Amino acid sequence: MRIGQVTLNHYFNYGNILQKFALNHTLKKFADTAEVLWLDVNNLFSETGGGPEAQCVLFKDRRDWEKIFHLREAVRQSKFKDFENLHISTRFNFPYFKDLADEYDFIVVGSDQVWNPKWNPPYIFFEFVPREKKISYAASIGNPTIPDKKKELFRNGISNFNYVSVREEHAAILINELTGRTPSVVLDPIFLLTRDEWLAVAQKPTWLKEKYRRGYVLTYYLRKLPPPEVEALAAELDLPVINLLDVLNYNHFTSGPAEFIWLFINASLIFTNSFHGAALSILFKRPFINWEREGDRDGLAMASRWVTLLKMFGLEDRRTSGEKVFTADEALMIDFSRRDEVLPRERAKAFKFLSEVLGTEPHEKFLGGDAR
Repeated sequence: MRIGQVTLNHYFNYGNILQKFALNHTLKKFADTAEVLWLDVNNLFSETGGGPEAQCVLFKDRRDWEKIFHLREAVRQSKFKDFENLHISTRFNFPYFKDLADEYDFIVVGSDQVWNPKWNPPYIFFEFVPREKKISYAASIGNPTIPDKKKELFRNGISNFNYVSVREEHAAILINELTGRTPSVVLDPIFLLTRDEWLAVAQKPTWLKEKYRRGYVLTYYLRKLPPPEVEALAAELDLPVINLLDVLNYNHFTSGPAEFIWLFINASLIFTNSFHGAALSILFKRPFINWEREGDRDGLAMASRWVTLLKMFGLEDRRTSGEKVFTADEALMIDFSRRDEVLPRERAKAFKFLSEVLGTEPHEKFLGGDAR
């Protein structure tokens, strides 16, 4: 069996490349070949999804900041590319899109915001591929609504998929209202891999010296600087802070995906406004707080991502925009008992979905009870 995997492709967002790797790794358990189809332009230096530009105010001349940013972003993205080349089977060259229908037994679209109407590319619904070959896995719409002018495109496109699964409950509601179909809500691909599978590709940063031996507070904030409460809580814990998207810190900012995984696995406490940041914290059972700053909340779409994720694992109390102030003890005290109960069941559900839609069992033995 040969599977073509379609998702958003770029070299600047950690969550994107890790979910892509996880789904590719999982699909290889079912197929002889599973490869990501790189259908997007290799767009370096596009929006980073991070918050470094907020630090531009520290420079007298914006050009000085831009020079530092682009040089360090080049280093960071080169590590993303190395990770992709090493761990993800990717195909870059396509004579004609229509030929893909003959080359693959299935086209799997997902995960990530592949169906976000704000940037939905025209090929994402693959009109030229027969319905029986098209599957979506944990596709995300990433928007509170589908604009009226795009509803017909989405209705026809999604209706022409043989099997549809999504990542958020709100996406399932939108699709049901639009098409009458009720998609399965399944785990983000990062949860499909065990801790051991992630450890196999993790890499300890070379700069992680004696200063961090006792532990560290990790921050991963998209489009925003971490809230000031982070530093105060870190001081109370007497731990250093690693701000992953701090362009002013070369070591932190240029961490590659493999180092990113290692830093999450070993963090003492994590602050994030990222869906995948929280998902990795839950997967690796690390204390985390989704401490938002003003303007972080992105309407119903962003809320749906967090609501679905935190509700599933019984961790709704880990989200705050300042109305709840965590003490050091409260920040580190987190109950993962529901996570240990739910994750094996949801992982088994996801593998069952893939087995049914692909018509085959995974080559490797799936340990459904593995909650690590």
